[in-house]
Amino acid sequence: MARGAAYGDIDNDGDLDLLITTNNGPARLFRNDGGANHRLRITAVGTVSNRDAIGAKIRITLDNGRKASAMVKTGSSYCSQSERPVTFGLGPASAVTSVEVDWPNGRRDRFPGVAGDQAVTIEEGKGIVRHVPLGSKRP
Repeated sequence: MARGAAYGDIDNDGDLDLLITTNNGPARLFRNDGGANHRLRITAVGTVSNRDAIGAKIRITLDNGRKASAMVKTGSSYCSQSERPVTFGLGPASAVTSVEVDWPNGRRDRFPGVAGDQAVTIEEGKGIVRHVPLGSKRP
């Protein structure tokens, strides 16, 4: 019987993998190794707002007008914590036309033209401070 579940990009390839724990049994890792679509991973770092940016809402817009949003949050399942960065699937689009972050303190930052297939770190009030191509090793 499953006890908890958490998702994260275990192998840094840009797609989310799933870890499930069980009662009196081993944890099971389900790796997501399929798909050829583009994606964008965003880590938000607060400066005036809380450092982990918990509660920040991140929105992306694609060329075709499609929009998606996600909130930076804690907790995801019983006795589990999924990773804090948010991952957006972009489908065939290789970039987004804009990224907006609504910080918990009410500030809004906007960034035009962000390329896909990378992990970016956005710092409150400073912008994109780091970008790493997906599939590369983490430092």
